[in-house]
Amino acid sequence: MIVRKNITLDERDYNIIATFASNNGLSFSEMLRKTALDFIDRAENMELLQYMNANLESVSDEEQAEIEALDIDFNDLTGAEMSVKDVL
Repeated sequence: MIVRKNITLDERDYNIIATFASNNGLSFSEMLRKTALDFIDRAENMELLQYMNANLESVSDEEQAEIEALDIDFNDLTGAEMSVKDVL
């Protein structure tokens, strides 16, 4: 089943996307579809630390001092690595 959607873009953004798609042998719609699906796949498969580094700001000096006061051993790596899917 095909679904059609209208989107609103700034003309400059449209021209950049349309030119890139054309230069790579893709339709405008195919370019948007492939790019969106790739973005979703990368985000869902990103390790939690990578996701946090890409999307979260660093803590303030005050917050960092509170964390350090907890005396957590951050060198203890006995836990399991998580992905974004595990949290969401």
